[in-house]
Amino acid sequence: MALENLKDFDRTLFGTKVLNLETKKLGIVLYTWTNVYADGNIPFATCVDENGKKYNIAMDLITAIENLENEELEKLGLKA
Repeated sequence: MALENLKDFDRTLFGTKVLNLETKKLGIVLYTWTNVYADGNIPFATCVDENGKKYNIAMDLITAIENLENEELEKLGLKA
């Protein structure tokens, strides 16, 4: 996917630690963009997982770690 083809390409959230709500794994946001090929305009993020693999995911399926309560993090095994 060429960067010039991404609508609303943005690096503002670069480096934000996120929880992938599908896999329950941590990731880091590289950039956000809008998927204009789906029905409507859907906000997406390109992230990198713990193993360095890049993936695209709808913004609705990730949440910033800082938005989670300590109890939630402990339940996921992400905080002692």
